[in-house]
This record gives sequence, structure tokens and C-alpha cells, in this order.
Amino acid sequence: MLSKISRLIKELGIKIQYIEIIGNGYFGIEDEKPIIFINENINELNTALTLLHETAHFLNGDCEKCISNHFQNNNIEYEANRYMIQAVMKMLDEQYDFTPDTNYQNIIDTLNLPYHLDGIIIDEFNNIIADKFGMTDVNLKS
Repeated sequence: MLSKISRLIKELGIKIQYIEIIGNGYFGIEDEKPIIFINENINELNTALTLLHETAHFLNGDCEKCISNHFQNNNIEYEANRYMIQAVMKMLDEQYDFTPDTNYQNIIDTLNLPYHLDGIIIDEFNNIIADKFGMTDVNLKS
């Protein structure tokens, strides 16, 4: 998954640089070019998730926005997390071919994201199942 994500990010014209930093990573502009800085000490899964999250900031033009308050920053981070989860869930579906019987709680546990993002994972899983199987009222097992 990480190599696919890295390739897609580079195709967007974003440079990836692994460095020793506090935190998982951040997006910025260096020499007028987009760059994602990634903590070189985090594991492969967290690297993949961070790359997707930071890519969302690029796609959403977040570095160009003036953040004037805490609520606005929370919304920007929520949208970046939502993009990250949507991308990861699509890749996991390609790899594992989700069905209505797939245990989405295992996905939540494996990704080990903050608890407040569980709802986004469940929503995206429901969307994938609904699209794949033409279901409008998704009855899921956890």
C-alpha cells in the first residue's frame, strides 16, 4: 500500500522527504513546490496514513488558507482525515474485497486511528458495500 501511495503522491508533483521530526508529518511549500515531511521513525502503516492525510491538505489548498480560529483548523483536519480514510478503505477493499459480512471492527482495530474517526471508517465501509452490492439499507456485522 505504501509504495502505491508514494507513487500517486509523486505523480501529483509532491516531493516526499523523510526526516527526524516530532509528530508523524506535515505538508508545506519549499522553493515554491509542495513537499510532505514524514517522520522517518514511524511504521509503514502510519507512514501511509500520514502521507494520505498530508496529501489531502495539498489537494484542499489548505496551505493557502488563512486559519483564523480553532474551529476552522478542526474542520481542515477533519477533511484531511476523511480523505485519508476514504483512500485507505478503497485500497483495502481492492486488496480484501469487502462483503457485507466483512468485520469492519477489525479494520478499525488494525488502523488504530483516534476513536473519533471510527464513524468515518464505518461510513466509508457502508458506502463501499452499498455501491458494490446495490444496497440502500446496509445491514452490517461488527
